[in-house]
Amino acid sequence: MLQIRLDGRPAWLKLWRGPDPAAAVAQAESRLRAAALALGQALDAVAPPLLVLPERGILITAPAPGRPVAQALAGAGEAERAALIARMGLWLRRLAGTTRARGRFGPRFWLNGLEARIAAATGDWIDRDLVAGHMRRMRAEAESLRSAAVERGLCHGDLTPDNLFVDAPRPGLLRLTAIDMEGATEMALARDMARLLVWLASRREPPPARTRDGIALPDWLALTGVPGLMAPDQAPILRFLIGELMLAYYLDSVRQPARRRALVRAMRDWGGQDRAITPAP
Repeated sequence: MLQIRLDGRPAWLKLWRGPDPAAAVAQAESRLRAAALALGQALDAVAPPLLVLPERGILITAPAPGRPVAQALAGAGEAERAALIARMGLWLRRLAGTTRARGRFGPRFWLNGLEARIAAATGDWIDRDLVAGHMRRMRAEAESLRSAAVERGLCHGDLTPDNLFVDAPRPGLLRLTAIDMEGATEMALARDMARLLVWLASRREPPPARTRDGIALPDWLALTGVPGLMAPDQAPILRFLIGELMLAYYLDSVRQPARRRALVRAMRDWGGQDRAITPAP
């Protein structure tokens, strides 16, 4: 994305290249408008499209007000951190809105994706024993999840604190505005939740005192405790997708040694748990 000025105002330009950029731009615009309609654009919002030039592969959106939630989390105490995580969960609940429906979970899809990533991964920094052990546990957990009921709905697709901006239009009220929502689609709500939780785990120092599914317990509770966001029967699916994203992030961490160390710790915790909640090693 490129920051520009449109009619004298700040804006963001995204350029698509490829065999059919016009179709990609049209799809992105459609998804942004659907998300804006679902959110209502009050305290839950998405940066809307301002100008669309499909024939040039260009989509220009408004900037998001405020600052990235990632910055707010960096200086937050535990209570403020929990409040911000819960606020992101409320944003996701609003986005999913009336699109929520039950379907059947297919863990094989996610295992196939991991296997392709592992096959393509190179570098002597990769702990192959760790990866192989994690995949064994993922396959074992997949057995009980085949065709399990899964709750789907409209999701961001890349729900991280980098992609949500926070500001306070009125005292005591936090507005969240999303960016990079061109990939928004209906999928398992637990996947967006898992991405957020794994992002948090990969950047949390020092190690948390207590964890659930490899995630700091206060973070896990702050998100899953949002009323109406996740039904209790979705916890095993959330756990599986947390494990999937931990390994995916680990394989992408070639230039991020500090983040990789946090992911290794989280993966070992995820795989070694014999209870729901464990103390950190």
